[in-house]
Amino acid sequence: MPDTPENARRSALARDAAAMRLRRATQLSVALMVAVGGGFTALAAGSTHAKKTAVMRNPARRVMRAAVLVQAPAPPLVGPQSAPATASEAPPTPAPAPTPTYQQPVVVSGGS
Repeated sequence: MPDTPENARRSALARDAAAMRLRRATQLSVALMVAVGGGFTALAAGSTHAKKTAVMRNPARRVMRAAVLVQAPAPPLVGPQSAPATASEAPPTPAPAPTPTYQQPVVVSGGS
């Protein structure tokens, strides 16, 4: 079949019609996905409230209670309980303080 101007025009129209159908299908699918996303968003927003607030039916019956402060008794006083030191006992000598040890620094060469 030779390529005549009529065939070229017909194939160009078919190509343009197919491109238009593809463009419309893409627009429709994007709009549908936005709508489905909005539905899922509304569903998720409604399910995040785990606790509903209680509604008081009769606010006139509400009774305010005063807070009662309780004071704990003071702890008993304790006097010195060390025994008197005798001359034969020497005071204990403190342990020597630990000396810090010197460690060689870690050398890192190169790197990337």
